[in-house]
Amino acid sequence: MTDIDRLVTTADEQRREDFDWGTLVWADSGELTGTDALTVGRVTIEAGERNPEHRHPNCDEALYVLAGTLRHTVGDEERRLTAGDLIHVPRGERHRAVNDGAEDAVAVIAYDTGEREFEPVE
Repeated sequence: MTDIDRLVTTADEQRREDFDWGTLVWADSGELTGTDALTVGRVTIEAGERNPEHRHPNCDEALYVLAGTLRHTVGDEERRLTAGDLIHVPRGERHRAVNDGAEDAVAVIAYDTGEREFEPVE
């Protein structure tokens, strides 16, 4: 394996997690490429679904919407996001995304650590 091969994750190598609300596909993390500085993935929240309210105590999160719409709540404030919008969620803030649209919402998510922590709030 060359040096660059360690830095690439092919679609077959990425790690997929399925939930009742949608999917997460992890493309970069400490587990996948050995980084301690970054986790990147793609989230799909199905039409009419929501992910659980949660927080990440060890990292900030950026969510960049590629398709669909989301109502994203951070703390007690809410904002509607559409394709091309990005929301930055500070470390430790409780948040959730609700897809009340007619199509699946797809977004790129990134965290400033290779080992993101997840804590449910509900």
